[in-house]
Amino acid sequence: MRIAAILVSLIAVLLSLAWVINKTAFDSGVALAAALAALFSSFFLKRDSISSGQTQQVSGGSVGIQAGRDANVRDIKNQ
Repeated sequence: MRIAAILVSLIAVLLSLAWVINKTAFDSGVALAAALAALFSSFFLKRDSISSGQTQQVSGGSVGIQAGRDANVRDIKNQ
């Protein structure tokens, strides 16, 4: 995802730069500034991570219930 965002924003910078060279105007300059901002911000995206599933920490005499879908909780007793 991160590499795709960088590539797309780099293409946008190149296209808007060509637009500025071809027709220097306010709208082409704004497009170049927006594309540069997108390229700059794409480097701050978090890296893709593979989720390892659900985790939970329960301490003391407490009960922890964790469900991936609907949970039906009835009489739960500490053992």
